[in-house]
Amino acid sequence: MTQVTLEIDGRRVRVPAGATVLEAARALGIEIPTLCHVPGLAPVGSCFLCVVQLEGRTNLSPSCALPAAEGMVVTTDSEDIRATRKMALELLLSDHAGECSAPCARGCPAELDIPGFVLPLAIGRGREAMKVIARTLVLPAALGRICPRLCEQSCRRCGYDEALAIGALHRHAAEQDLAADGGYLPPRLAPSGRSVAIVGAGPAGLAAAYFLQQQGHACTLFDAHEHPGGMLRYGIPEYRLPRAALSAEIDLVARLGARFRMGVRWGEDFSLADLRAGHDAVFLAIGAQRSAPLGCPGEELATSGVDFLSRVAAGEAPPLGAQVVVVGGGNTAVDAARTALRLSLRERGADPSQPRPQVHILYRRSRRDMPCLLEEVEDAEAEGVRVDCLVAPVRLERGAGGALRLTCMRMRPGEPDASGRRRPVPVQGSEHVVEASAVVAAVGQRVDLDLARREGLELSDWGLAADPRSQATNLAGVFAGGDAVLGGDLAVRAVAAGRRAAVAIDQYLRGRPVVGSGARVEVAFQPLDEDELARVFRDVERSPRSGPARLDVERRRAGFEQVDPGLEPSAVAGEAQRCLTCGCRKAEGCAVRRQATVYGADPARFEGPRRRFDQDLGHPEIVYEPGKCIVCDACVRVAAEAGEPLGVALLGRGFEVAMGVPFGQPLGEGLRRVARRAAEVCPTAALALRTERACDACRLGQLMR
Repeated sequence: MTQVTLEIDGRRVRVPAGATVLEAARALGIEIPTLCHVPGLAPVGSCFLCVVQLEGRTNLSPSCALPAAEGMVVTTDSEDIRATRKMALELLLSDHAGECSAPCARGCPAELDIPGFVLPLAIGRGREAMKVIARTLVLPAALGRICPRLCEQSCRRCGYDEALAIGALHRHAAEQDLAADGGYLPPRLAPSGRSVAIVGAGPAGLAAAYFLQQQGHACTLFDAHEHPGGMLRYGIPEYRLPRAALSAEIDLVARLGARFRMGVRWGEDFSLADLRAGHDAVFLAIGAQRSAPLGCPGEELATSGVDFLSRVAAGEAPPLGAQVVVVGGGNTAVDAARTALRLSLRERGADPSQPRPQVHILYRRSRRDMPCLLEEVEDAEAEGVRVDCLVAPVRLERGAGGALRLTCMRMRPGEPDASGRRRPVPVQGSEHVVEASAVVAAVGQRVDLDLARREGLELSDWGLAADPRSQATNLAGVFAGGDAVLGGDLAVRAVAAGRRAAVAIDQYLRGRPVVGSGARVEVAFQPLDEDELARVFRDVERSPRSGPARLDVERRRAGFEQVDPGLEPSAVAGEAQRCLTCGCRKAEGCAVRRQATVYGADPARFEGPRRRFDQDLGHPEIVYEPGKCIVCDACVRVAAEAGEPLGVALLGRGFEVAMGVPFGQPLGEGLRRVARRAAEVCPTAALALRTERACDACRLGQLMR
């Protein structure tokens, strides 16, 4: 057989005459990206992603259709080539009528694959659901109780009836899995011989240990408290998050091999230098457990909200009296108010001569700006807590007889501030006095930074300075995340930071570049018009959201019994089946997305007319979404090679070109024999197997069988 010799990226290779430059490059192990290329089928060179530069030519050539020639000198990677490939991808994505991830998943700070775990729940496969959850989320039962559920705010059903009960579903999956056999433990790699010291056994530290142990790295968590859990244990009341439920999930981290050294304090029992000397890496997850001051004269007379909740969690019952005022509008403020009410009622007991307890929340902004769960506010009010918004403290002093006098001023909403909320502006002449037996300050939390500063760590306005993707600090081998970096924030963001840190620490320990988990290109639907929304909700029945039968008010007020018992097992499958399984069926395997990530393509670079979302669900094996077709011709060639009687073709002109069946026939007639093969070679999800992820009842029925 005649051979030709050519040079590719400075390396010589001999290939049979008639081979393409793409094939020659692959013979050398040089990967050239392709979209329209299907091995064994005639090349078309339509996507222009596989372009290369030939010596002596000014223009670029698609390597899949370029015959190798004797003496040819080829360059496969250069600044011009990468720019051309990037532009080709951006043009393909400019009118892509699809989305990579479901909107709920994009709204989750932990990047939980929500449709991925909900579908198994819909058919009663809880362990499969837990395997999906465990990829990205630790403590799913705890978070299912206390997370503000940003995912549900993004649920596509919000514009149709009611959001899916996502938090309740992953809570149920985790609880049932724990009850079955102690809980799912993900597989672990062989021991690496490396160790990581984690300072703080709260959500960020636990998440880091959970994922690092899976990579074979030994983890030891150091914490000043008696028990692990951080603010989940010491800052959230038992009626929201029972200690036994939290401990059961923390036990999974211990079963993976993590060690806990409790009751030891940074700066007293060890230093950062000690940890760096004794371990291969350090993760600082110290949390934000110092209350911000009230911010007015007499603030020292107030009780810290964080300290108050921590004392109650430790089994104490601080005396508060009958008139408690809580200043603040976050979850800590609402938790403190509801806890204070329970303790005050317990103090009063059955003695009618004792004054009836009154608990009053004061917040300086409007009710809509309260940074807490609205349902927690509603529960507090149902239990008897009074909520008064647009009120700010001016002065706190002790009056006659030891009572506290809190002078307040009414506020009005002003112009938006940096947070997007309207700035509170004092109303002149509105000062008034609120009498109180105790004032609890819950206006924010902050990180204790004195030690960090002395140990040489750089700081930010919020806490420790760390790279947002890798969580790396300015000290080699030292990483930080969660509230330690963000200030007082959500537990789900702390868990997400712990997982990001675990990825980066693993890279560091293995001597790889420390870049963290790389961000992938994320294509989202442009705003859908009414016709498109009608297609999305076609065949979707309106159905009410399933919710638990919450504990009645009198039983709530009587103690710390769990208020939300969770979904009834009989309601789980029905609620899970409400999921529309949004997102792309090929999100993980999409060649366009993968290459767009590699080349840093911007899906929004080119603006203009776009195709509309549509789905063809008429084929029994595959789903066709014409808005995702990149006109690569792969399915057309596969059908022709297989001898499909009708086959498929690229129909239409200009902007309207898309794959279709000749003579207006349905897709089932054009792809009778090779529907599966056509879906497999499709570089996007224009053609996708129903079994990759489906949103119709047929898929559920197939899995049930």
